Amino acid sequence: MSTLRISLTLVFLLITSSQSFAQAISKDYQKNCAREQVAEHQGIKGKALTEEDFSAYCGCQADFVSKNASNRQVNELIMTPKAKPEWLKALEVKAMKACITDPKMST
Repeated sequence: MSTLRISLTLVFLLITSSQSFAQAISKDYQKNCAREQVAEHQGIKGKALTEEDFSAYCGCQADFVSKNASNRQVNELIMTPKAKPEWLKALEVKAMKACITDPKMST
């Protein structure tokens, strides 16, 4: 009976730690994403864009990356949050396609 409890406790800890890693990635990733988007859209005529203007898009992209990255990739992002490895670039392209077609992204 105690082996079962230990096993269940370990499973619970692994699940909760994965969720908190994803949340940590999500916050840092969203901030970096918003900064990048503001810089990329800086020359567009009209109103000056702010990081807040990209919060929905960057939130969607962060969720996509968090859900589709492996544990090793998540750890890599936590250790070097500003790095852009090739696997992340590939995930971001997929996220862009998914997030731009997301109805929440329409203005």
